[in-house]
Amino acid sequence: MGNRNQHTVSSIESLLDTTEMVKNPVQVFEKYRQKHGATFKFNFGGFRKTVVTADPDFLKYILKDNNSNYHKSHIQVKRFVEFQGKGLTNSHGDYWLRQRKLLSLGFTRSRLSEMLPIQIKVLNDFMDDFDKEATKGPVDIHQQMVNFTLRSVGKSLFGSQMSNQELEQFASTIASIQSFIVRKVVQPYLMPWYAISGQNKKYQEMRIKGDQIVLNYIEKRRTENNQERDILRLILTTPYKDTGEFMSDETVKVEILQLLVAGNETSTTAATWAFYLLAKHPEYIAKMRNEIEAVFAGDEVNYSKLHDLKYTIAVLNETMRMRPPFWMIDREALQDDEYNGIKIPAGTTVVPYIFGVHHNDRVWEDPEKFNPNRFTDGNDKKVHPFAFIPFGGGPRVCIGQNMAIMQILLVMSRIIRNYDLELSEDKMVGMHAMMLLKPDGPIHINFKRINF
Repeated sequence: MGNRNQHTVSSIESLLDTTEMVKNPVQVFEKYRQKHGATFKFNFGGFRKTVVTADPDFLKYILKDNNSNYHKSHIQVKRFVEFQGKGLTNSHGDYWLRQRKLLSLGFTRSRLSEMLPIQIKVLNDFMDDFDKEATKGPVDIHQQMVNFTLRSVGKSLFGSQMSNQELEQFASTIASIQSFIVRKVVQPYLMPWYAISGQNKKYQEMRIKGDQIVLNYIEKRRTENNQERDILRLILTTPYKDTGEFMSDETVKVEILQLLVAGNETSTTAATWAFYLLAKHPEYIAKMRNEIEAVFAGDEVNYSKLHDLKYTIAVLNETMRMRPPFWMIDREALQDDEYNGIKIPAGTTVVPYIFGVHHNDRVWEDPEKFNPNRFTDGNDKKVHPFAFIPFGGGPRVCIGQNMAIMQILLVMSRIIRNYDLELSEDKMVGMHAMMLLKPDGPIHINFKRINF
């Protein structure tokens, strides 16, 4: 379904684009994809041999069929471990499988339902503040979604006792460190400067302070009789099946922080883009609102009926097709490989380019058009299963995707039920691609309360 021929971006062109890669890597990748086709080779940072693909067949091969040959790349294994430690998102083999089996218990439908009281409390508190802000004028929806999802994800992980101030401190620290990691990945030739200038030390000190807050909290939770059904309690009270042992405090810290990073930013980004695209295409709002009213029939929005919101889910899916939170993921070939004539030597970085496959016109008709009907009436079943992978694919698909979808539907349903919305200014919002695909600035939307 993609272009099977090998196309290579020259080393000079790759090197010249390193500065632009820091600013807007999606724009660079799209330039290459339009020029060279769905699959192309280039030198990441001007040096590292990389294969990028937006071909769903190739993606299936890398992420599923031959996934054992493609581990997380040096970006995850080296750069992220440096600041995050070794956890589920950057480990492999038996250790990864052991961690995933235990942690996945925190994201079952029954477990998510048990966390409903925390979620509803967070939503109600958020809406009290949101309603006040909406009456004052345009609202920066990205900042609002940061406020909601940070508390929603944070309190699902840590419980209601975790203060908003502590969660906001984590978010600020995490954002700063991630930005630094991106610079180290894209501009590896500056590594000596990062060490000499003291930047490595600066960001390590930030990490250590954040880590200590979590370790103090873990120690507190081990000694108190707290019965909240949050994920931290699950991790602390569930032993590994193979040994009967419990996770060490250090391992719990790593896993809970990695879940906070991934969960908070994924939900924030997807929800922000959903409201932006609905503000640009308000013709879909009435149908969503009618569905929300029919499903909940005057009751409060709750998890148990969220999956009956078929059209609202279609709108969210189309949002994540156009603006996938994870715009790319990365793998590294362990052994020499070849796919349809494309040679992949051991050590090559392979980038499953999610944004690219979501916009591949060989897969999607008119891919730049926002059209939720792609995901209604079984239309999505006609598309290649690896043509829509907003949470990745294969055995390493995002462990928290169900929680993310539920949280986004929760806040979308409450706001769409009560408000019409329109952009406060007619301007295109650009994409800022770091680890996730964020907007390149504030998105100001007017929310007008409707009367039933």
